[in-house]
Amino acid sequence: MSHLAAQTVVLAVVERARELGVRQAVAVLDANGLLMAFCRMEGAPLISREMAQNKALTALFGPSARDPFARGGGDPALLASPSQRPRITPIGGGLPVVAGDERIGAIGVSGGTLEQDMACAQAGLAALRAGGFLGESAGDEGGELGERRAGGVRGR
Repeated sequence: MSHLAAQTVVLAVVERARELGVRQAVAVLDANGLLMAFCRMEGAPLISREMAQNKALTALFGPSARDPFARGGGDPALLASPSQRPRITPIGGGLPVVAGDERIGAIGVSGGTLEQDMACAQAGLAALRAGGFLGESAGDEGGELGERRAGGVRGR
């Protein structure tokens, strides 16, 4: 994920948070789980800084809906286990950023209700799509995936 893509997410999340009347923190991670962009809106809860990063990390590396472990079948021991892993949280508010079949990063949002956090994260993901950062059109070698395949950064 480029720095421009990460900043696009931050701006979209902050805009949506303002529309909802909530103060948020947003973290954008690259495919390795490293922080690419971050913003804590003035007045957002202090814990939201850490939680946004943890939510993004969970979206990137944590159990997915396709993972039988994540479903847990209602077993309390299985449902509690993810919270015992450092930085993996059972609290929603994170989304993976996927281009094709590859996770290229993640978005984590914290500071509001689950619904507000998810609405803001989804706004960030929508901004990536609208900006062409996910290379969704076939043969989009000029987009984000083209940069990654070439191993270079073209000023983004």
